Amino acid sequence: MKVLYYDEFAKVKDNYRLIDVRERDEFEEVHVKGAENLPLTDLERGKRFEADDRPIAYICRSGRRSALACMQLEAEGFPEGTNIEGGTMAAIQMGQDQVVFSSKR
Repeated sequence: MKVLYYDEFAKVKDNYRLIDVRERDEFEEVHVKGAENLPLTDLERGKRFEADDRPIAYICRSGRRSALACMQLEAEGFPEGTNIEGGTMAAIQMGQDQVVFSSKR
C-alpha cells in the first residue's frame, strides 16, 4: 500500500480513481469531488468494483478505514492501492473547491 497525504494527493488526484469507503450517509453529507462510494461494510460483505486502467486511491474520514480497504483488496489480488492520509477531513481543510457538500447542509 502506498500512502499520500491529502495535500499531496490533491495535486495528482485527476490521475486516480478515488474510492470513498465511508458509509453512504457520510458520503452524501460531504465527499471529495470525483469520488465514488463503496462503503467498507459492503467490501466486507463481498461487494467489489471493476478495476480499470487508473491507479486506485482509497479515502475515508481520516485514513483508517481506507487503509483497511487497501489491505483487504490487495490481499485479494487487486492492484496496489494508495491510502489517502488525512482523508476527507483534510480535503475540507484545504477548501470548498475540494469537496461536495450535501444540499441539506
